[in-house]
Amino acid sequence: MRIILIPGLGYDDRIFHNLNLSEFEIEYLNWIEPLANEHIHDYAQRLFATAKPSSEKTILIGHSLGGIISQEIASIQPIEKIILVSSIKSRKELPLSFKIVKPLRLDRFFTKGICVKSIRFWGKSHGFNAETTKLFKSMIGKQTNSYLQWAFRVLSSWNEPNVPTSTKIVRIHGTNDKTLPYKLVRKPDLSIENGSHICVITEAEKISEFIKKSIQN
Repeated sequence: MRIILIPGLGYDDRIFHNLNLSEFEIEYLNWIEPLANEHIHDYAQRLFATAKPSSEKTILIGHSLGGIISQEIASIQPIEKIILVSSIKSRKELPLSFKIVKPLRLDRFFTKGICVKSIRFWGKSHGFNAETTKLFKSMIGKQTNSYLQWAFRVLSSWNEPNVPTSTKIVRIHGTNDKTLPYKLVRKPDLSIENGSHICVITEAEKISEFIKKSIQN
């Protein structure tokens, strides 16, 4: 069994580093630069192609946009299971604040400079403290503006792909997620009480135990 973890929009593999999955062999897929006007489905296949070749069954663990990418991968590749962490399964779960990004061309304003400077206004309400704010700034500072703007555009226009019924999807979501609101999410398998969008960091012990059980079942 191989386990591949894909971070959320603007993040890198450090978003998962508090998880305790030491008994498994894991691999991280960090973001690659998108091609001009690349569809998210094509991007997902290119990203998956960077993983180490393996004949073993595959489990994808995706945080936020990484969960969406996981579903795009699974629509083509044979994936045993997807574990969505603070992510969505359908367009119905995407809040209006993201749906209007592409039509209003708001993606032009999503640069790493603006993201870093504006976190002091929205960070606390989204679960960030001094430590996670520093980590966020470091992670997003590694991204390019072209990637960030592309990511917001494709998220804004995303429609769920056809994932085979043979691929089991397991869901973990925080009840205080302000980015992808809990109230829009349909039947999480694990609800993290008062968990924010970054509960994978702040509630790593609880999430680790649940992931271990999900992998073994």
